[in-house]
Amino acid sequence: MKKLLFATALLWWLAAVPAWAQGPALITVKDASTGAVLPNATVLQNGSALKPTGGGQFEFYVVGDGPQEFKISHVGYQPLLRRFEGRPTSRYLDFELQAVSVLTSEVAVTATRATDKTGTAYQNVSRQELQARNFGQDIPYLLDQTPSVTTTSDAGTGVGYTGIRIRGTDGTRINVTLNGVPVNEAESHGVFFVDLPDLASSTQSIQVQRGAGPSTNGAGAFGASLNVETLGLRPKAYAEVNNSAGSFGTWKSTIMAGTGLINGHFSVDARASRVQSDGYVDRASSRLKSLYLTGTYSDDKTLLRALVLTGYETTYQSWYGLADSLLHKNRRYNEAGTDGGQHLPAYKNQTDNYQQDYYQFLISRQLAPALNLSVTPFWTRGGGYYEEYKANQDFEKYGISGPVYQPAAGGGFDTLRTTDVIRRRWLKTDMYGATFALQARPVGSRITEATLGGAVVGYRGQHFDELTWAQRGAFIPETGTRYDDEPNAHKQDVNVYARVNVNLTDELAGFVDLQNRYVRYELYAPDGRPNGAKSQQTARFTFLNPKFGLTYQLRPSTQLYASFAIAQREPTRTDYTDTPAERRPTAEKLSNYELGLRRATEKVQANLNFYYMYYRNQLVLSGRLDDVGNAIHTNVAESYRRGVEAQVTYKPVPVLSLTATATASQNKINNYTDYLPIYNDNYDYIGDRAVDFKETNIALSPSLTAAYTVEYEALPGLKLATLARYAGRQYLDNTSTESRSINPYYVQDLRLRYLWHPQKLGFQEIEMAVLVNNIFGTEYVNNGATYGYISGGQAQYSTYYYPQAKTNFLASLNLRF
Repeated sequence: MKKLLFATALLWWLAAVPAWAQGPALITVKDASTGAVLPNATVLQNGSALKPTGGGQFEFYVVGDGPQEFKISHVGYQPLLRRFEGRPTSRYLDFELQAVSVLTSEVAVTATRATDKTGTAYQNVSRQELQARNFGQDIPYLLDQTPSVTTTSDAGTGVGYTGIRIRGTDGTRINVTLNGVPVNEAESHGVFFVDLPDLASSTQSIQVQRGAGPSTNGAGAFGASLNVETLGLRPKAYAEVNNSAGSFGTWKSTIMAGTGLINGHFSVDARASRVQSDGYVDRASSRLKSLYLTGTYSDDKTLLRALVLTGYETTYQSWYGLADSLLHKNRRYNEAGTDGGQHLPAYKNQTDNYQQDYYQFLISRQLAPALNLSVTPFWTRGGGYYEEYKANQDFEKYGISGPVYQPAAGGGFDTLRTTDVIRRRWLKTDMYGATFALQARPVGSRITEATLGGAVVGYRGQHFDELTWAQRGAFIPETGTRYDDEPNAHKQDVNVYARVNVNLTDELAGFVDLQNRYVRYELYAPDGRPNGAKSQQTARFTFLNPKFGLTYQLRPSTQLYASFAIAQREPTRTDYTDTPAERRPTAEKLSNYELGLRRATEKVQANLNFYYMYYRNQLVLSGRLDDVGNAIHTNVAESYRRGVEAQVTYKPVPVLSLTATATASQNKINNYTDYLPIYNDNYDYIGDRAVDFKETNIALSPSLTAAYTVEYEALPGLKLATLARYAGRQYLDNTSTESRSINPYYVQDLRLRYLWHPQKLGFQEIEMAVLVNNIFGTEYVNNGATYGYISGGQAQYSTYYYPQAKTNFLASLNLRF
């Protein structure tokens, strides 16, 4: 029935196409260097101003066959004059303007971005695309229409703790940079978008690189990269007020403003955001705040930009998931604060509290007409804690003296050595350093671009725990006493890379990219002594990561490309701290092969990509969890991911756009051994049971993912879109057991947007939009965890899922001045 409804709607849309085929032609105005659409241009046709339709586009009609002259202008860009002796050959014209008088900030990110000459799989997501989807959900949910992507949300709404997987690899293996500066936390390798609320409002573009990609800064790209560029130069003064509200108490408020160019060189931009949601899951609330401020000086050879970005979050914990026995009984239940049901009602302050501050200072200088140097010193500071109630905790662990004796029901005394406690687990971090890139674009040479780049990064992490309350004890430490205070962790990460793009012939281009990365990590971890003793230890790694590829221009609209890359990655902190010293993990190594075909015409953009990712010593889920619920990993000797990705965008007429992606893959481990811990009747660990698999599926890696968007402009400024995504079965461990897996799911959304340009009323644009998520009310989950053990001779498993919201909506009103 669902498929029939969609097919009927699609046929109705397509039936309307012939009526529009006789309508006006369309002009799009873009920045020549970035391809970004310029929304505030002025276009004259034979001296008459054309009416803007929004998003940098203008309608025009051709009357007769006489000369047609178009004059395009925009503040901060060179005027463009285009003349046609007769009727233009195309009804869809792209005019590109060159920036003048200032050096733009794009130079800071191009050094780590892929291009159509680097032979890799990537997609650029523009600001316009992000704006269309930005109702307050986190960055992962704004990227769920890109190839090979699945997303997760602890609260079930896309607000709060969210995650992204690309080609089955999780967020700890996805390299994320902000203006070329590393974002991944140095110890966990994770990126917590909850600490960057409403980042999309300050984002110019995101490049999603699949596979190893070109060399970048920070943690190794072990499956994908997200290269985020914040807002670039806006030559005219502006102001925006954006508000969204909807189901589950979700509300986003954003205020933005900028001075435009002052005296042709200075500009200041600022944003303040607040996002809150009660969550679909019970008590899974989020209270998020963010500030963004930049000041820029630029001329034709120099760019100086200072950036401050801060985010603060308070979320009620919902990271425990839902026991499988409750999935169809009470799918919104949250056990956080109950300690497995032993404390009712739930503890009210079972919250996560964290603040992250980013400071960047970009210095870019054009040393010669074809030579540019960019240096970005940075400091990222974070700090916060999560508070939790824990029942039946041993006195000794918290420095509580005992035992305590109390009268027993049958006479005598009970001896008590455990107590309920409330504790805070703290993390404070400082990551600092500088990135650099020296880029040359020789004129008259077959070398089209040469880059020497890298980064020097230092890190300090403080881990400590505080006791804030205890129920009983002969002596209880004062509130705020640290019962576990580790020595600080330190990490140094230094990398340097050189990349050359060269035209070998008129049709054949190649690139070579060589990176050397050195890591020194000092942490407090088990050292192999009895009783789980720990000490300060040092791990060192040196990685040599070569990459090269070829691109062949089959015809003006078609490219064939191939590339090979090696990526290597060190273990995370928990890979050390949660693993006995005798089973200490080793570094992972990825050999990545990509082969693809690109085609871009006036109406069609298509990409077909084959990939093979072969791993040595990949760290995969072991099935065990630590005491917080994080997965514990183990090395496997050989594993691989291979698949085919297809993506196509088709615009038969200006008012109709169809985009679809699909990935079919195999994600396998060779010769895997699964271990189940064995406990006796007193729950003492006595060993493991081993089960061998010749080949098995990698956990949380669906063999099929797909997504599509169909958008139709029913009336000028009124756009209706339907968006859908599909993910195949995802196993929660590496045993390919269906009873411990996430069922395939298909989810469809509906979006309605209306853009109005009442400039006579003082507005550049008014946008009203409604997003209905999961319009068919599908009950689905998109994440989970499982662990097992043997007791009494029987294998027992605990499996948890993260339910997602059924039908819900968000509505927005955006005012742009």
